[in-house]
Amino acid sequence: MKKKGFSGGLLALLLSGCSLLQTPQDKVVARDFGIASAAFTAWGVSKWDWFQYSPQFKSEGWFGKDTHAGGADKLGHLYMSYLLSEGMLWDFKRNGVVQPERKAALASLAAMTLIEIGDATSSKYGFSHEDWIADVVGVGASWFLSENPEWGDRIDLRVEYWPSPGFSGKYDAAADYSGMKHLLAIKGDGFESLRGTPLEYLELQAGYYTRGFRTYDAGHYDTPERHLYIGIGPNLPRIFGKDTTLGTFFKYYQPPETYLEAKNTF
Repeated sequence: MKKKGFSGGLLALLLSGCSLLQTPQDKVVARDFGIASAAFTAWGVSKWDWFQYSPQFKSEGWFGKDTHAGGADKLGHLYMSYLLSEGMLWDFKRNGVVQPERKAALASLAAMTLIEIGDATSSKYGFSHEDWIADVVGVGASWFLSENPEWGDRIDLRVEYWPSPGFSGKYDAAADYSGMKHLLAIKGDGFESLRGTPLEYLELQAGYYTRGFRTYDAGHYDTPERHLYIGIGPNLPRIFGKDTTLGTFFKYYQPPETYLEAKNTF
């Protein structure tokens, strides 16, 4: 049902609360949350017809073959919330925010929750508890790895992306799941026993991806496919230096065709 009188006032209400924060550190948190929320809202209004319909809840399922993306969308939510939390954490640390790990996690989860609130007012989606749980896991992963740096040195969460064969550019690239892989990498240099040996330059990977679930995949895949895989490849953050720009980039992005993969298709 078309929503009457609902607008972006929800975002204005959230941002007005930020004005109550007085310290410079609080204002950094409010600023970053406001930027993320404004960006999500602009995208949602322009791409996903947010705030046009009455709020609704919708169960989307998890990784079943009868879901609209085979679960790749859930990993997309997990990764996006993780990446947002990591970005806020970096900014909070450089601005001297107290307890940056906790505040980055909470601000990121609040911004990601806004997406679900917006989706609830869209004709396409609805508030998905599965998406929100994935958001919690992604934010929690960032929080855990930042609070436990010995594990943060060992584990990366990454996305691999190259536009899928049917993707023309007019679609939402954030949902081009047939061009994505989401993975966890275990890096050799994160283990003291492997440092100083050739194995510190290698990593093990485990990931999941789907193909053929999008409408524009027709003609490129016979049937929808789900894939689990394990791989071995070069530890690019270690090779380029984990404190360099390239090393940081490869902490979050996995270049295609840079590892050996063994997969199970189902």
